[in-house]
Amino acid sequence: MLTEWSFLGFLIPPLTIPILVALGLYLILRRVFVRLGLYHWFWQPVLADIAIYALLLWSVLALTGSLPIAE
Repeated sequence: MLTEWSFLGFLIPPLTIPILVALGLYLILRRVFVRLGLYHWFWQPVLADIAIYALLLWSVLALTGSLPIAE
């Protein structure tokens, strides 16, 4: 069960840290894609961005054990 964190009296949702980690990884990966010209191969680069971010967020949640996966 995920619980909230208390920071200076404010309750922070438990998904805040994984979302920020995935955002950082996404920004790095996007810069690499732009530098290598890989966006040329995508029909809709915005949809590719959304899919890449969703996969990164899922990966971060799965690796930290925050994702309830049935065994």
